[in-house]
Amino acid sequence: MDYIFLHWDWWIAVLLSVVPWVFWIFYRKKESTHRLLYAGLFSVIIALSMDYIGTALGLWHYNKMVIPSFPAWSPYHFCLIPVTTMYLIQTKPHIAAWKKGIFYGLLTAFVGEPIFVWVGFYVMTGWTYVYSIPIYAVIYIFCDWLTKRKAFERLTKQ
Repeated sequence: MDYIFLHWDWWIAVLLSVVPWVFWIFYRKKESTHRLLYAGLFSVIIALSMDYIGTALGLWHYNKMVIPSFPAWSPYHFCLIPVTTMYLIQTKPHIAAWKKGIFYGLLTAFVGEPIFVWVGFYVMTGWTYVYSIPIYAVIYIFCDWLTKRKAFERLTKQ
């Protein structure tokens, strides 16, 4: 309560948790909501898994947390990663997924991560920004691929 709740960094985390989802609600492609959420969920799962591996190996850690008992920085993994992935998937769908994936990797690694390092949320101890590019690119490409699958077969006939 004394070191996290209602401090300036807690308010930034709250804003970064709410604003991306509000943005997405208004600017999503409404008829593709379920496909996009499906991709967003997988981006969360992959990002959290990779984050767990990185923190377990001591490659980075987080100084400030929204939820003290949760090891990852939740606004990043549950809000920023899925919302930016879903928004990019629906924006300019004619551009090849690998091009958008590289763009996403570069943007996240060289803009997003440095901002979080500068603010003090994220500390890299054995990691560099360049290592993040292929990981973010693959997350995006996989999620884009998921959204292009054929409709799921119904479990029961109607």
